[in-house]
Amino acid sequence: MSVNQFMSANIPAIQEIIGQLERPFDSHTFIKRFAGKFQADYVSLLSRYTNEPFKTVHQQIGKFLSKNQAPLGIRSNGRVSSENIFGEPNENEEWL
Repeated sequence: MSVNQFMSANIPAIQEIIGQLERPFDSHTFIKRFAGKFQADYVSLLSRYTNEPFKTVHQQIGKFLSKNQAPLGIRSNGRVSSENIFGEPNENEEWL
């Protein structure tokens, strides 16, 4: 199952995660919560890629958020820098 398929199948749970986040939030914050809620599935999605699995999956998650702003009740607020899951500063999208 692709990231897009998994997230599409779990829209209510994704909406719940978003509802628990303080606004504005960025994609890194969402990904951390998503990974916590769907630990086994997250690892499974990562394992599909041998070359830069975290970067690939995280980009796909960000793309899903961007393409599904209306159903998720979010809107883009531009790019910001925050720490990724490895504690490294990285540019990503902020959401309102």
